[in-house]
Amino acid sequence: MDSSKLTRKHSVMADNRLLSLTEIFNQKFFRIPDFQRGYSWEETQLEDFWDDIINLKTGKVHYTGLLTVEPICRKDIERIEKWEDDLWLLEKGFSAYYIIDGQQRLTTSIIFINELLKCFEPDEGINFGTKEAWTSRFLYEKFGENYKSYIFGYEKDNPSDEYFKTKILEQKSSSSDKFPEVTLYTANLKFAKDYFESKFKDISNADREEIFKRVVNKLKFNFYEIDEELDIYITFETMNNRGKPLSNLELLKNRLIYLSTLLDDDVENRNRLRKDINETWKTIYEYLGKNKNNTLDDDEFLYNHWIMYFKYERGESQAYAKYLLHEKFTAQNIITKQLRFSEIKIYIDSLGECVKNWFYLFNPELSKYTDETKEWIQKLNRLRMRAFPPLLMAAMTKGTIELKLLNLFKAAEQFVFLVFELTQRPSNTKNNYFYRLANSYYFSFNGLNEEEIDTDYVVKEIEMMAQGEEGEGENYIYHGWFDLEKFFNHIRELSEKEEGYYSWSGLRYFLYEYELDLQRKANNNQKVSWVDFNKRKKEDTIEHIYPRTPNDECWKESFGDFDKKQRKHLLHSLGNLVLLAQSKNSELQNKCFEFKRRHLNAKGDEVGYFNGSYSEIEVASYNKWTANEIISRGKRMMGFMEERWRFSSSCTVEEWGITRDALLNVDFLLADKG
Repeated sequence: MDSSKLTRKHSVMADNRLLSLTEIFNQKFFRIPDFQRGYSWEETQLEDFWDDIINLKTGKVHYTGLLTVEPICRKDIERIEKWEDDLWLLEKGFSAYYIIDGQQRLTTSIIFINELLKCFEPDEGINFGTKEAWTSRFLYEKFGENYKSYIFGYEKDNPSDEYFKTKILEQKSSSSDKFPEVTLYTANLKFAKDYFESKFKDISNADREEIFKRVVNKLKFNFYEIDEELDIYITFETMNNRGKPLSNLELLKNRLIYLSTLLDDDVENRNRLRKDINETWKTIYEYLGKNKNNTLDDDEFLYNHWIMYFKYERGESQAYAKYLLHEKFTAQNIITKQLRFSEIKIYIDSLGECVKNWFYLFNPELSKYTDETKEWIQKLNRLRMRAFPPLLMAAMTKGTIELKLLNLFKAAEQFVFLVFELTQRPSNTKNNYFYRLANSYYFSFNGLNEEEIDTDYVVKEIEMMAQGEEGEGENYIYHGWFDLEKFFNHIRELSEKEEGYYSWSGLRYFLYEYELDLQRKANNNQKVSWVDFNKRKKEDTIEHIYPRTPNDECWKESFGDFDKKQRKHLLHSLGNLVLLAQSKNSELQNKCFEFKRRHLNAKGDEVGYFNGSYSEIEVASYNKWTANEIISRGKRMMGFMEERWRFSSSCTVEEWGITRDALLNVDFLLADKG
């Protein structure tokens, strides 16, 4: 699109006035078109809006911003089904407008007014008018008993239309059950409604009326009617980046709807594609906002889908947006027949299908997978997945057999832990390779690749990249990206500069996995959830058994023979760190081991390691706590690490030429204490 078209013709805008809401909503009704973004304001913007009104001084007005609208001609809509319920307003003398810029401010104003009017009784006077009169001006007009048209709202194709009518304005609608209850945008609408409702709850009616006067009379909008020569799609793209910037997903929706109007296909096909685009974006925002406690970023989804769907090329961070908006989905490609109806349709179908699995990838507990599969997806979330989301989304979308899918999750988890947490490789290691693999894997199911790539092949590739592979020939060995020597050197560096294992980035994940293994062996219920464990501060979740401040005589007796540096190494060695079921009082953390194992609390109850997490219970099985116990437990934990992440079937810790004492950073004790 040529945004300069807007610049050249900006001067031909038909109208430019500074108007209040009372003046704007004077025999006019407004619709937010289907290509617009939904309601994106959050608490920060709502607070600013509220403060602007409350802090407005007597006799002053507040400039609220630009409101750009496009007049709607009756001849353009009178045969369109979605407009038939509103044509009577035109007969009554109303003018209709599309909102091109300023919808966030205007939507907020209407929600504000709606919540404020609810505080007044039907017969109460408000600012020299009745509640019914103000409702008719700003919210809806009634025609007889059966008809009601909304003064402000969304086009019927917009996913937020029914939600706004039924949940925000609290009106009845026969078709409300056909629309999703919650999307990212409808959640924002509901938050704004609740926000203003709470603001009005505890103030007097006199104050409410004063606030109402300020909103309808003192907020001034720069009211622009754009000239019919301007293309509203180009106008939208160019003008809607002044407030909260449009996401690339929002821009893409507008672009695709615009391109649908340029297709040579018959009108029915064009209208069908436009409807499909709206339905697809409705689905996308439904799933991105499906879990209110874990809403997903729209551009993060679009970026990862682009990696999977189009051939990934390493480049600048916004390469995907540049490709989608300036190279692929352009008017020029439509005009030159390089982009056709079917290609757009297949692409949006993929978006609509993949977003569901994108949601389950980050919310596996809501999926229909088995508990084991859900847990492995959770493990990947705990490790932040790195370059694997496009590949995993492809596998989930293509309906891979769950057993094979489980193997894929396990291989990805192993790669991330071995390569990034142990070997400490750069965060972009093999990104490009796995991105390209995701694309090849996704399209191999459609028969569009010359080489068939199945799930078993992908799993084998990931495992080989992590651990390496022995060839058939005696001299062929491929060493993967895992390198135990690098981990050994990393821990040594942390010990010299910081706090050894205690400052290792993989510690929290490792200790939780060790806890789960002890739980499995005990064949018992979970004692520590990851959500609770991960949200607590490090010092409240991971305790040094031999404490940081070993002032009690018991610790001096057990560790007094070591010098300061040696004591520090023992302090931060893996075997001395334990995952806590509950936060302990910092004063108790320095007590003697016998006290930590078991003691009476202020209520007279026995507490301590013996009834804590499975990791604490394991520590409580020791009779004392000295360097010997630290080394013994550390070796046990190192053995678990080696077995759990399968360092290699042919290369154990010792075969790397590194002793476990050395890896635990306690090799200054020459004798084997295991």
